[in-house]
Amino acid sequence: MTRGCLWGLFSRGFGSSLATYSGMNPMRKLPDPHRRGFRPPFCPNPACPFHTRPRAWKAQRDGFFLRPSDQRSIQRFRCPHCQRRFSSQTFSTTYWLRHRSLLPTITQMASEGPALRQIGRILGLSYKTVARHLARAGRHCLLFHQALRHEHPIHEPLVADGFETFELSQFFPFHVNLAVGAGSWALYHFTDSPLRRKGRMTERQKLRRAELERLWGRPDPRAVERGMMALLDPLLPAVATPTLRLRTDEHPAYRRALAQLRRQRPHGPRILQQVTSSRQRRTPANPLHPVNLADLLLRHGNANHRRETIAFSKRRVASHERLAVF
Repeated sequence: MTRGCLWGLFSRGFGSSLATYSGMNPMRKLPDPHRRGFRPPFCPNPACPFHTRPRAWKAQRDGFFLRPSDQRSIQRFRCPHCQRRFSSQTFSTTYWLRHRSLLPTITQMASEGPALRQIGRILGLSYKTVARHLARAGRHCLLFHQALRHEHPIHEPLVADGFETFELSQFFPFHVNLAVGAGSWALYHFTDSPLRRKGRMTERQKLRRAELERLWGRPDPRAVERGMMALLDPLLPAVATPTLRLRTDEHPAYRRALAQLRRQRPHGPRILQQVTSSRQRRTPANPLHPVNLADLLLRHGNANHRRETIAFSKRRVASHERLAVF
């Protein structure tokens, strides 16, 4: 989280979408704002035309200010077009953070097993401070992951599956869909699909489920199918081979999702599905081992996904931010 390739890309992500970067290579062209001689790569004012088209644009130096927290001198700049003033700190992941050194520490600890309150007790912080840092890190990592995925074509088979977890309470389960490289074990993409609570329930729990469904609506019965389509659709343009070999289990929603994708992308890579029973032993010899391992490590390294836990995510977006950090 602290290398130069991250700084400008992710601070910019708070004010604009990734579409802003079309035609740019963010991993090579955005410099580290903490290096001497830093030059802003674009105007941070979203209303300025040089925010999205920074060619032939050059910021003007406009003095310094002394940062109170560490007494460091920070370079100021001014846009010659819109006259917006800003500083090198504007392009940093730690923009507007008081405790800047905590971001990489909390990011590392979040994938090592402890819950937010445990991290807070270790570092002497409020759990709300930990949550805010993780939310920021998660958004940065989502953009970072997106940029890397666009840079590297897919040459290997993919393994797709998911695991079930929940937000707020067990009345709000959802399915996390994962696409993992069969050879590299790289996690290419993930989506989620809201589910209806199932399994054994008491009469009181059934009444509670019905009450919640009247209030919030019943989850889409085709959510897993739609989630699998959303998982694979952005990956298909990056497939560098004529055929994408996809390993899944026998979930019927996966078959329907692939049929729908074939109809929507008739000129894309041919999708060849290899089905493996979910009851097969989960050993390294299992064709689904890469995604099974990702499932295992996610439950091991993220307290909010353990099967019996009080550290569950209170909001689904917070769960995704932690998953992006992982």
